[in-house]
Amino acid sequence: MLGRVHVLRHLGRLALLAGALVFGAGPAGAASPPTVRLWATREGLIGRTTAAGHLIVANDHFVALPSRLALNKQVTVSYHGKSVTVPVLDIGPWNRDDAWWEPSATRGAFSDLPRWVPEVWAAFEGGYNGGRDAIGRYVTFPAMIDLSDGVYADLGLQQADWVDVTLSWLDAPSPPPLAPADRKIQKRADPSGTSPAVHSPDIPHDERYFSETGYRVDDDEVWSYLQARGRTAVFGFPVSRPFVFLGCQVQIFQRQIAQHCAGRGVSLMNVLDPDLFPYERVNGSVLPPPDPAVKAETPAVGSPGYGSAIVDFVRQTATDSFQGQPVAFGRTFFGIVADNALINLEVWGAPISLPQRDPSNANFVYQRFQRGVMHYDATTGRTQGLLLADYLKAILRGRDLPSDLAQAARSSKLFAQYCPTQPHWLCRPQDLPSSDLTFAFEPG
Repeated sequence: MLGRVHVLRHLGRLALLAGALVFGAGPAGAASPPTVRLWATREGLIGRTTAAGHLIVANDHFVALPSRLALNKQVTVSYHGKSVTVPVLDIGPWNRDDAWWEPSATRGAFSDLPRWVPEVWAAFEGGYNGGRDAIGRYVTFPAMIDLSDGVYADLGLQQADWVDVTLSWLDAPSPPPLAPADRKIQKRADPSGTSPAVHSPDIPHDERYFSETGYRVDDDEVWSYLQARGRTAVFGFPVSRPFVFLGCQVQIFQRQIAQHCAGRGVSLMNVLDPDLFPYERVNGSVLPPPDPAVKAETPAVGSPGYGSAIVDFVRQTATDSFQGQPVAFGRTFFGIVADNALINLEVWGAPISLPQRDPSNANFVYQRFQRGVMHYDATTGRTQGLLLADYLKAILRGRDLPSDLAQAARSSKLFAQYCPTQPHWLCRPQDLPSSDLTFAFEPG
């Protein structure tokens, strides 16, 4: 208890000192929308859906703050004389229930911290909560606000830095800044052994390189496979380097995992295999579970007339209209390769549920297939696959996970396996045999 009190007092002194350094002594400002100084990082994650249901596109304009209480509110972000006003459309970067701008009674988690002090700053600067965030990750870098690509570019940021953020929905004096604007933050090593002090091999920046994520498709056969099956519109961008996973070389894309086992051609892993991704609640969305009745009606592989029977089954089950909504699940399935339905089946697998509306968001409709989940968003009219493989990568890393998925995945053998200081970069090699994650998630 004394240690915790000491940390809080230490943080209070730091905040007061920072205020004296920057503003000098003087009375608090009059009440108005307050401006706070936050350490900002770039979100990226093109193709993902934010906590507000927004699909992230290139050059997007929004920010993420660590509480649902800020969603859809406006902030003005200022940096070196430039300002951008944008909505809060995502939750993060670290915590998801830390409304540090609220009084303790409505803050959510960490109500013992002073108002205006983000938990990640308390953990990083003063050792609060053992230096860890709400789900136990060591805070190596105290990112307090994530900026989308467009905001990052408009402000002229070249790397993470302090920005001033005005919270338009509040009426309060601006607090002293947490640190002077010229205070630079150095990333710290994770004492549990998850921060490498090693240079990753360079990645060629050619036609196979994707600047959106910082990864390249190295394997010639994977590249050809990708080209013939819809490219990034179907697979998403690559989010890993090639690495060995359960005995085969794989590369993770946002929606699929390409697998190239020795002596065999390229195939797709079943991301929704119960040993990999058995979860039905992801980022507040409720996904349809496998439907035994639908599976029982699916034509058996190898049965007489299987090719035409399975195509007819998909046409009947993956419809383009559901409860008056143009969900386009059939068009999405058959649109990968127009003249070869069996290649489309190879990518998606057979449908294993009927369309289902998300009980927590009436604008979302889902349908589960063997290798993915289609998502229709009525607000945009778009239908596409959820980025489930990207979430599987987040499980392996033990970070960038929504709180519901982080909680559900903590008991998985895959959870937080990425340890760059350990042999083969595996935290628990006994749980992940025949695997080598070396450099797997190091962009270049």
